Amino acid sequence: SRGTLVNVKRILVIADRKDSSQKALAHAALMAEQFNATLHVVGFSYERLSVLDESMTKEDIELAKQKIIHANQTWLDEAVVMNSLPKSTTDEMVWSKDIATWVTKHCVNHKYDLILKTGHRSEHAFYVPTDWHLLRNGSAPVLLVAEKKWRKKQAIMVTLDMASKKKTKQALNQQVIDAGKMLAAANDMPLHVCFSLAISPVLKDLGIVDKNKSVKAAKSKYIPKIQAMFGDDGIPLENIHIKSGYADKVVPSVASDIGAALVIMGSVGRKGLKAKVLGNTAESVLALLKTDVMIIQP
Repeated sequence: SRGTLVNVKRILVIADRKDSSQKALAHAALMAEQFNATLHVVGFSYERLSVLDESMTKEDIELAKQKIIHANQTWLDEAVVMNSLPKSTTDEMVWSKDIATWVTKHCVNHKYDLILKTGHRSEHAFYVPTDWHLLRNGSAPVLLVAEKKWRKKQAIMVTLDMASKKKTKQALNQQVIDAGKMLAAANDMPLHVCFSLAISPVLKDLGIVDKNKSVKAAKSKYIPKIQAMFGDDGIPLENIHIKSGYADKVVPSVASDIGAALVIMGSVGRKGLKAKVLGNTAESVLALLKTDVMIIQP
């Protein structure tokens, strides 16, 4: 499956000149060392050259474009060295303003186990459109990096959709757990599981649903299933968090409580018109998370 992360051998890294601390390259260096992975680093150049003086010939405009690419390529080569990326690392500077489309096309002919990029957030915009499009690319799992490195005392958290009876969702749950196990082991960090039981606050407030009973029943039903997915490795009972409420509230809350550095989520890719949304749950959760985020698609 294109979504598995069991063996990270080849990573596509998207370099961002605007990120002064080069968080994506820092993470790439760490993961290359952890998994003995090879890296391909790509940078993007684009300027609207159509606004240049009309007296300029096509050749002049092409020359201007090549100058910009050359200057950015020089910066990229230096960034690869400065961030101590392995000698096997390859890099290229691409002329394109649409990063997500380029990545999708590139991944048709080149297989990657992971795509790594700095996630862009501000107080007003949770992610830039490029990040949303990348998360929906379906070519490989995507890791959006918020911090330069994870601290030892932090944790890794996976979110599961245990209520779904669909085989694709169940398989995706297993892929998310496997990715969490691998990254937790590589970074010597504890692994936690979060599952939100989607009970409407209205139903709870009106006493139509007994929250405590529902959570107790969910725990007895799903904890053995979650433990079975962990196999012989096991997971401490206190690291399984089953809470009532919608995911966009529960997931960020649990992530904050346990000090998660990374949250790994599965998201079923959409096609056609529905492809404009990653999946309501994932999008609403991502909007509130302050951690690094990894999205795995089936």
